[in-house]
Amino acid sequence: MKKKKEYDILQQYNLRRVKMSEKSNKNSLLEWVVVIAVAFVLSMVIKSFILSSTLVVGSSMNDTLKTRDRLFVNRISFMVDDVDYGDIVEFKSPVEDKDYIKRVIGLPGDTVEIKDDKVLLNGKELKESYTNSDRTLAITDQTKWEVEEGKVFVLGDNRLPNGSKDSRDFGTIDKDSIVGIAFFRFYPFNQIGTL
Repeated sequence: MKKKKEYDILQQYNLRRVKMSEKSNKNSLLEWVVVIAVAFVLSMVIKSFILSSTLVVGSSMNDTLKTRDRLFVNRISFMVDDVDYGDIVEFKSPVEDKDYIKRVIGLPGDTVEIKDDKVLLNGKELKESYTNSDRTLAITDQTKWEVEEGKVFVLGDNRLPNGSKDSRDFGTIDKDSIVGIAFFRFYPFNQIGTL
């Protein structure tokens, strides 16, 4: 009888341990689900509003950037500080359903002109050490642009014929189309650094 009582107590104890273990496993699973959900939401917020990465496709920014370069793009700085001359921006193309990477040449109120294969900003030749050619060719009949409020003028660093589709083709772009400012190359590893 005593052994049966001890056996029953032991059974009840084991049953309680199993129930507690099941409850603990459910809590542990719930904790993991919450952690994963929070991590997912945070990563989406960071990618959508703060920082993203982008892959360079094409040669329009040669020699500064090459195809397959991977860049970090600051998605918040241009909202706070606005874009500036020389910034490399990612923006939604006005002619294709994809993003472009180009350099800001003209800001609102500026006049940009291509004359004698040179870029003139407000009547003065722009000194551009980042281009891959001493010549910038006009692509269409238009060679002069007034940059209106809320717009910027962008060019690729590749100024060779057919080297870049940029504001020479499609004119100024809306600042609202800018996704962010590229600021750091993280691949290829031998070219890691700020832009």
